[in-house]
Amino acid sequence: MVKGCLAFYVICLTSTISHSAHAIVNIESLRVRAGDATGWSSAGNIQASGASGNSDRAEVSLSGLIQHLDDGFSNLLVIGSEYGETAGDRTADEQLIHIRHTRALTETYDWEAFYQWQQNEFTRLEERTLFGSGLRLRFSDESGSGLYLGIGAFYESTRNDNETAREIGRSNIYLSYRKRTKKNVSLVTTSYFQNKLDDPDDQRAIGSFSVSIPATEYVDFTVSINVEHDSRPFDGVEKTDWTYKTGFGWKF
Repeated sequence: MVKGCLAFYVICLTSTISHSAHAIVNIESLRVRAGDATGWSSAGNIQASGASGNSDRAEVSLSGLIQHLDDGFSNLLVIGSEYGETAGDRTADEQLIHIRHTRALTETYDWEAFYQWQQNEFTRLEERTLFGSGLRLRFSDESGSGLYLGIGAFYESTRNDNETAREIGRSNIYLSYRKRTKKNVSLVTTSYFQNKLDDPDDQRAIGSFSVSIPATEYVDFTVSINVEHDSRPFDGVEKTDWTYKTGFGWKF
């Protein structure tokens, strides 16, 4: 059963990447690192890349999660930021805030509600605000591994740097698989599909893959790949973004 579910997931992830797919925060990876113990917990990640010599380039991203788990529900807050420069000129400037409430309905189904605010200067995104809700299904939730499917929708309000505003509804489907090995190496892959409700050709897809390797009890070495695709971006913006990052994660 698990092998079959994993094969299904790989197919979905391949489909996402074929559409092309970036996000500065991998929420599912942070949730896994924070753990599932009752009460308050937190996790974070700092990743950077750079070069000097023939080209001078530096980029750093920082993300953090605070969550509270109780009997039958959880609340979490995620904050992320990314900044980059090349030859003294800014090449990345993005911020994100995400708030989510999850409540267990049965042993298999959870209900989720979320709010998100996002800004990205280099995709001409002055502001994006989301309000959404949906169901989270647990196909497999074993010790060390899990497979989850989210199905829902959200209201989206976006504004670009020319003050052009768009207000639409989108579907929200995500599939997430996590695996922790006997040596506590954690692998998390997540795919999001977000189509405009009244126009299926207006598509957004996001794929992420991360690996966390323990360095100490509280610190991990991390590697992540993120790809994001928007079939109808603002004028002058590429449809697809890829990022590859290494860094360190922590948990408390």
